[in-house]
Amino acid sequence: MKSMDFKKLALTGIIALTPILGAGAAMAANANYTVATQDTMYLIAKRNGVSLTALIQANPQVTNPDIIWPGMKLNIPQTGQSVTQPNTNIQQPSANKGSLEQQVVTLVNQERAKAGLSPLVSDAPLAKMAYDKAVDMENNRYFDHNSPTYGSPFDMMKTYGIQYNTAGENIATGQTSAQQVMTDWMNSPGHRANILNSGFTKIGVGYYQGEWVQEFIG
Repeated sequence: MKSMDFKKLALTGIIALTPILGAGAAMAANANYTVATQDTMYLIAKRNGVSLTALIQANPQVTNPDIIWPGMKLNIPQTGQSVTQPNTNIQQPSANKGSLEQQVVTLVNQERAKAGLSPLVSDAPLAKMAYDKAVDMENNRYFDHNSPTYGSPFDMMKTYGIQYNTAGENIATGQTSAQQVMTDWMNSPGHRANILNSGFTKIGVGYYQGEWVQEFIG
């Protein structure tokens, strides 16, 4: 049976603040926020100019960041800095696309080795799909597993001629290094589960302009 477990939790760095603000930015008092329909932790963090990690840490009552509901009260950590509009021209790291993607594959297999799991094999068609999905997210200004161009990840795999028994996808945006995006994914239960899924045997990683995509099949 094909797995339908595509997590909606999005991962991000502090993309709504100027790049000079780092991890040492002072934290002020929390502000209260009421969750609205179709809100996600990622969207709330982005809208309020804070990192997803900071938002999760400020709300220990949320046991699963993938699941929030309308009417829930959240604490929004304040940085004490004025929030600017997202800078779409943030300079990307100098490492080339291929090296970043290979670094992610290496880090994935390091985590799997720690868990006693077999390494994933880097798959060229999956990598092509992952890269095209990253480009699509950037060019069409969306952040979601469902693409306005390709449809669901399952639809996209069919289009690319990729066969599978089980499949998964992780996406992230705003991280500037392979280590940062892997740390964020591993700190999220849903994304970690994909990375450490014993049923997966192949992986494809795509990176484009701050958009990260992992595709898994087994």
